[in-house]
Amino acid sequence: MNLKHFTKEGNVYTMKPQFGMAIILIGGLLLVAFGSYYADIMGLMWVMLALAVLSFLAIMTKKLTIDMNKKEIHAKVGLVKPAVVIPIDSIQNFELYSLSQNFIRTNTALNVYYINKKGKEKSSGIAQGFTTSAMQNILNEIEEILANDTNNR
Repeated sequence: MNLKHFTKEGNVYTMKPQFGMAIILIGGLLLVAFGSYYADIMGLMWVMLALAVLSFLAIMTKKLTIDMNKKEIHAKVGLVKPAVVIPIDSIQNFELYSLSQNFIRTNTALNVYYINKKGKEKSSGIAQGFTTSAMQNILNEIEEILANDTNNR
C-alpha cells in the first residue's frame, strides 16, 4: 500500500498536515494586515493579525487518525469544535463537496457521514483544500486503508 497523505505506525494511520490552503489563507491575512499598517488603519491591522494567529492555531490543532486496532476514526477540525470519534462500522458514506463562486472554485471539503450512539446521522469534516483531485486522492487512500484491513481478516 503506497500512502501519500498518511503515515503508518503499526495499525494507526495519521494524515500528514496539509499546509497549502493554510499558507494562502494566513498569507492573505498577513498581507491585508501589512497593507493596513501602511494605510494607517490600525484597527483593521490588529483584526487581521488576530485572525491570522487564530487560523494558524486552528490549522495546527487539526488532525485525522485512523486506528485500525480500535476500529475508529479520530477527527479534529478547528479550535472550537470538539474532537470526534467515529466507529468505522457506523460510517454511512463519504461526501466530496465543492464550493464555487462565479465559476472559481474556492473550497473543496471531504466529509464523512456516520450514525452516532443515539442512532442519529451526523457528519464531520475530515479534510479540505482547493482541488477536487487532492480531496479525491485522500478519499481513495482512506478507502484503501479501510479495505486493506477488511481483506487482512
